Amino acid sequence: MNAGTTTDWREKELAQWYNKNMRGSLEGYAALFGFDKNDDVLDLGCGDGTLLAMAAKKGARVTGVDISDAQLDNARAALKGVKNARLIKSTLQEINFADNSFTKVSIRKAIHHLTNDEKGQLIDKIHHWLKPGGILIIEDMILTFALHRRDENRPLVEKDAAVYYGANWPAFREAFYTTMYKELPCDLAQLTHHLLFTGFHIVKIVSPACFMSTVIAEK
Repeated sequence: MNAGTTTDWREKELAQWYNKNMRGSLEGYAALFGFDKNDDVLDLGCGDGTLLAMAAKKGARVTGVDISDAQLDNARAALKGVKNARLIKSTLQEINFADNSFTKVSIRKAIHHLTNDEKGQLIDKIHHWLKPGGILIIEDMILTFALHRRDENRPLVEKDAAVYYGANWPAFREAFYTTMYKELPCDLAQLTHHLLFTGFHIVKIVSPACFMSTVIAEK
């Protein structure tokens, strides 16, 4: 395990490292959804199932999708005893559901694994999967500046990351820049284009750092 820079999610050690170091608290994120007993919730890249368990506790029916066997094992443990839950092993590119299947969809720290075209294709599919008035929330490395300006914004990134990650920033730096340069992050202009073009209404954008954004969109 090399400080989280490996991106092969078949590795159990990567899942363990991510859950301990990079997942972060989900309390505030979960609150954005306002889960209740009338919800059908889909979490794409569900990880250890924490968000699904939170939704299920509110009475929601939950579906989780992940490519990692280790994370799916964790999610099964988190959802033990929950009747209205299902977990599916699949890539985000291959997964599909019937139209009008869900009221709320989450993609947290997973969409940066997709190319720009794949992001657009997935968002289009989600628009079909959601019921009218349904909510999609995406939280990830979504840059507030243009993607091609990563290098010139490096000082701003360093400044924001030192505040965002605090004392952990030196330990996270290598993994962070692997995501920024070797994986497939996007900027707000790219993501909002996909959402608006597909037919979503953007409800709110929150960017606690120049490299991190949460986007709430409604069908």
